[in-house]
Amino acid sequence: MREVRDPIHGFIGRTELEQEIIDAPAFQRLRLIRQLAMASLVYPGAVHTRFDHWLGAMHVAGRIARSVRLNDEDVRLIRLAALLHDIGHGPFSHVSEPVLETFTKRENLPEGQKTQIHEALTAAIIQLDSSIARLLSERDREKITGILSGTFGHSVMKDIVSGPLDADKQDYLLRDSYFCGVRYGLYDLDRLSECLIGHEDSEDRYLAITQDGVHALEQFVLAKYYMTTQVYRHKIRLITDGMIQRALILGISKDRIEWLKRLYAYDGSQEYLDEYKNWTDERLIHEVLSNRTPDGFMKNLFLRLMARQLHKRIASFRVSEFDDPLVRNALADLAASDREAIESDVGKAFGLEPEFVIVNSFDIKSVREQARNSEASVSVLTPEGPVDFEAESALFRSIDEAVKEKYIEVYAPVTYRDEKEKRRKQKDYKQEIRRILIEFTKSLQAAKGEPKDET
Repeated sequence: MREVRDPIHGFIGRTELEQEIIDAPAFQRLRLIRQLAMASLVYPGAVHTRFDHWLGAMHVAGRIARSVRLNDEDVRLIRLAALLHDIGHGPFSHVSEPVLETFTKRENLPEGQKTQIHEALTAAIIQLDSSIARLLSERDREKITGILSGTFGHSVMKDIVSGPLDADKQDYLLRDSYFCGVRYGLYDLDRLSECLIGHEDSEDRYLAITQDGVHALEQFVLAKYYMTTQVYRHKIRLITDGMIQRALILGISKDRIEWLKRLYAYDGSQEYLDEYKNWTDERLIHEVLSNRTPDGFMKNLFLRLMARQLHKRIASFRVSEFDDPLVRNALADLAASDREAIESDVGKAFGLEPEFVIVNSFDIKSVREQARNSEASVSVLTPEGPVDFEAESALFRSIDEAVKEKYIEVYAPVTYRDEKEKRRKQKDYKQEIRRILIEFTKSLQAAKGEPKDET
């Protein structure tokens, strides 16, 4: 196997076939798509790319597959699936996914592509990209997309690539922690890998962990929790993500930029894929700021991002702060149209263009719930049989699963002369925006005919 030196895993080996796929144009473009979008504006070292991460994910997937004693053919397929698992990402990676979801008309997509749009794009590129088709047989491509969707092989194969303990998470926690210059994402990869096992029951074979690995798994889950709270939900990271998303949406809906609309309106066609694969972070930024793109909302926001003239967080609320349960319920389930209405009210209250006001809502789940992520709970193999990790771990049994927070934050292009003015204005912003949120949710209740809580 050929080798490349990686700062996280040391030497990563790859076969001739894997190297040829890595050299394919559809894969090489990932060198120009950053893993964490514009997180380098707060973590200067966070300039690592999707390319780095996918090499690491392939390496970890191979380790896990061998640890659970899969045969050589399954190991080969799993490494390829991990290598290609998110090749459908576009500029700014996860940050622009909501834009694809907004402007793609799902009724235009072929059958079988009704999942998240970036997953549909990944499957389509694996199946239809000419440089990949030249290297992988049609049967191999079907098997790889089947592993990613969970329709081929036993469950342990999908679990390795996409599950609570998948290679994707095992790599990005260590990689993002390293390049952000923090230690929140550290855990014992060697011990965790050693303790994973493919457990068979009467119906399937799935990824589980031995009792000896419980402490390593606790460490892994805590690493994910701390990276979420300290890095992925960092104030500046949320603001830059929000500004990118808003810029792209306004570029299509308000500025009427046709090339941008074509980029974010996936239609399932070969022509679309051929063009989509040419776009990276750098190309999109260059095109937005070029003289060919007229001035407008989108260019304004990108010029601010390039100059690091970022929006300020002018209000932040825990939903649990509000006394009225009806207000809490409404704020916990805001639709896109609700956020737009609140942005309009905030803009009017403070003399701001509502298009530049950003209302963001997000959860921080309890660390116990994060042990499952969006997938099933991890099973721990005990002498009495498999049990859920949360029940086996003394640490996680002591954590109240119900303890999680929903946040509502507002970002806007405001400035302060000094710290004194900043403190005064922030107090005013928060007080007025609290009133706006309460009044808005009461208007929703009235429209639905719900009784108001008079307490």
